[in-house]
Amino acid sequence: MADFLFNDVIRSQNSEFLLKTTTSDYQKLIISSFFRNGTLLETRTRDLNPEWTGEALRLRTRRFHEEKKREIEMLLRLSERMRDSDQAELKNLLGQAFMRRGMHEEAVVEFEEAVVLNPKISVIYNNLGRAYTAVQRYEEAIATLEQAIAMSPGFADFHNNLGLAYLKKEYCKKAVEQFLRAADSNQYYAEAFYHLAMAYVLNAFTKEDFALSVNCHQKVKDNLDKAAKINPAYNNEFAAKAEELLKQKKYEQAYKSLEEGLTKITKPTDMSFIMDFYLHVMHNGTKVSSKDIWRHIRQLQEYLEKYPNYADLYNHLGVAYVIMSKHVNNKAIAQFDKALKVNPTFERAKRNKRLAEYDHKGMQLLFDAILK
Repeated sequence: MADFLFNDVIRSQNSEFLLKTTTSDYQKLIISSFFRNGTLLETRTRDLNPEWTGEALRLRTRRFHEEKKREIEMLLRLSERMRDSDQAELKNLLGQAFMRRGMHEEAVVEFEEAVVLNPKISVIYNNLGRAYTAVQRYEEAIATLEQAIAMSPGFADFHNNLGLAYLKKEYCKKAVEQFLRAADSNQYYAEAFYHLAMAYVLNAFTKEDFALSVNCHQKVKDNLDKAAKINPAYNNEFAAKAEELLKQKKYEQAYKSLEEGLTKITKPTDMSFIMDFYLHVMHNGTKVSSKDIWRHIRQLQEYLEKYPNYADLYNHLGVAYVIMSKHVNNKAIAQFDKALKVNPTFERAKRNKRLAEYDHKGMQLLFDAILK
């Protein structure tokens, strides 16, 4: 099978990116990789169909490449277009979309603006704290995440993210406290238990707190076991290697092994397409096609077949139908306008247009509320 490769340079006002998409017969994947200054930001893949050969495979690879390119360009254009927007929720969505693609500097800008526009939403502080951690602005991350927790103290994710910021600063005792709070808030939080193990290992290396170092190996093993029981993906070669290194008191190497293991953990089902679709709708407005909306609806329905008890998916499917209703309503208004252009005194068309416009306002209010 022939391999195909497509490259594109994507420029923003402040950065230059490279998008590279290729086929891998060995991995049976189409792989699209996104770089900034030679640093890999994100990789996305699509399974290869064995029936795709020659020109069919080239076209599929090219289509996947162009799809990823459009997504990135859309985000950059939307960010620029919304620079003076006063919609904190939209900027928060944009920031999350940038974070998913490893574009952390761009995410920081969106979250910072969102916090200024609406300083009462704790989730935005949490997202900004995560972004600060990603760009190694750890002191700012800690202060911002502490603010998020002050506003919403029961959110396990907030404590976990603050713990990670402390861990980056090698404040092991404070990191352990936050990971324990995260685990107390959500006893099925596998990531918090894994991070606890990492904090105990790092403390054994830095020797920050003697009390934490007591029975270190057992604490690490207990927390790795808890993480693995919740998510078997944590029971991997890197965790096993870390335990062996701990026995040899090679704490730094053990920590690095656990860090590497994090990158190999099976991620939860990727539903980022939902937020990407909302951004697509907000960016393109009335230009969104019924084909785009129906494709999104079918994707949601496919997920519901796999996860029929996932209430949030039903909610997003309802949103998709609201968007479809808006789309059809706009088409209806356009037809009434055509009727009135032909016959300006056509009273039934005037009445129907007024009714359609009234419905349109209601649907717009509903859509705006949904995204808050």
